[in-house]
Amino acid sequence: MNSTQIDYDSVAEIYDLYVAADYDIPFFLEETAHVEGPVLELTAGTGRLSLALIQAGVPLTCVDASRGMLDVLSRKLRERGLNAEVLCADICELELPTRYQLALLPFQAFMEITGEARQRQALASVLACLAPGGRFICTMHNPAVRRAQVDGTLRLVGRFAIPDGSLVVSGFEQGGHPLVKRLQFFEFFNSDGSLRSKQLLPMEFEFVERDQFEAMALEAGFQVRALYGNYDRASFDAGRSPVMIWVLQRADAQPYSRSKPVCVSSQRGAPQAAPDCFATFSRTRGAISAMKRSN
Repeated sequence: MNSTQIDYDSVAEIYDLYVAADYDIPFFLEETAHVEGPVLELTAGTGRLSLALIQAGVPLTCVDASRGMLDVLSRKLRERGLNAEVLCADICELELPTRYQLALLPFQAFMEITGEARQRQALASVLACLAPGGRFICTMHNPAVRRAQVDGTLRLVGRFAIPDGSLVVSGFEQGGHPLVKRLQFFEFFNSDGSLRSKQLLPMEFEFVERDQFEAMALEAGFQVRALYGNYDRASFDAGRSPVMIWVLQRADAQPYSRSKPVCVSSQRGAPQAAPDCFATFSRTRGAISAMKRSN
């Protein structure tokens, strides 16, 4: 979400060509179905999730630090005759007049907030936007599983059709303790296979360990109501779950009604490939992890 680290403006017009993930949409549709009042979506981007929520009747406030991404989203809204509040802002510096019953940070995007100071600022900023009892669903990768791919190996994201040719996206990652630096390559080819142009997008994101995040959330004024390890609400397994889906609630809330307080598997072990998972990454958008979609 830190626009000084990832220049999403530079890829805003091609982003939808290579990112079409929908594995988490049913989860968020269910979470927003019975919310009274507007919902706050952070890192809304070009509307990957936003459009599905708006079309389902969710009154949505869409926030992103990238003006270019939001311009694409606004254009989509106009073309479809849809309405939403669209705001360009840093998640660490939100000053919104509305108090929300639900805030969302999808696509494992918390990892883009690098450095503990900014992570704490983001949690405090979101808390201030919530009404009493408001919830915050915050998503990130499970470092124990995701870190295995941070090995310097160039990996293909995919080949995508574009007018009069194709787009090939690839990238590699280094670091991971906790900061990951990724270089993502975009190669545009003509229909005859000749190279038209290249583009490079440097990226950074940071692994946040479970205990570290929980401590920051509690200190910010949240309670942990659930921790899922997948978008089917499977229990979090520290050694196998691909993601951490935190359901937080303001500490002044009434008891959370959906599920048991914290949904966590006690199984611990060496990192290993997560079975029956989904093709996913964080909002360091477009890189693909070696996982299978489960929904």
